[in-house]
Amino acid sequence: MKIGFYNIQGGTGKTTIAANFAYILSHSAKTILIDCDIYGGTSAILFGLEGREHNLNTYLAGHSTIEDIISKHDDLDIIHTDVSSDVFGYKPELDRFETLIQTLEEEYDIIVYDFPPNITEDNPILGYVGELELINKVIVVGEDSIPSIVNSLKTMELLKDLGIGLTGIIVNKYRGLTDISEIIDDVIGILPYDQNIERQWVESSPIVKLKKTKFTKELLSLANELASIYLEKDLASLRALKLAKAISGITEEEKSDLDEF
Repeated sequence: MKIGFYNIQGGTGKTTIAANFAYILSHSAKTILIDCDIYGGTSAILFGLEGREHNLNTYLAGHSTIEDIISKHDDLDIIHTDVSSDVFGYKPELDRFETLIQTLEEEYDIIVYDFPPNITEDNPILGYVGELELINKVIVVGEDSIPSIVNSLKTMELLKDLGIGLTGIIVNKYRGLTDISEIIDDVIGILPYDQNIERQWVESSPIVKLKKTKFTKELLSLANELASIYLEKDLASLRALKLAKAISGITEEEKSDLDEF
């Protein structure tokens, strides 16, 4: 399964959801998270990887191997981007991204992409449309504001024009401030605003690992439900079915734990 998180608007919480989504699934299947934002990515901060020499930027510039750029946080493998101003000095060779994905497909059950909020050619979601089966589906991450709902609708239209499959929209930071009726048919999850999420950036660990809240409960349920569906649908193999069942089992166990919260 290859699934991406995207919105043409930044600041919706896309990295938080992609990282935590990948972390949840890594307990049941071999999962890797790829931060594709080569200029503004922040996954290195979330996982405490700022000091590592190798990252996606150095790989795309031809300075690192694939093995060099894979880091680990518990069961989750991560390819992060440089968070320093050095990013503006690299000359990325985007053809190397295709080699990267083809290699990872052989090693991982689930690839989770955190795509950058832009529509330029250095965004892999656009650069490899039609040339590489980069993703199975994309989830649009919006937030509870009128501008974000507008941009989420525009993002959906862009994906449709590009022929990229849309799983649906996650409305993040929900506080009941806006009317989401225009997108309700495409909404697959609503995640409440949670001030505790800021802790993950300070403690360099996913929020689902740090604290049990209504936000983490909803995200756990959504992640496991989506993975169960797509593992059975897109990976028609005995291993896929076993993984889907394992994930469903984890869901029930985690739900039980969270019900105590």
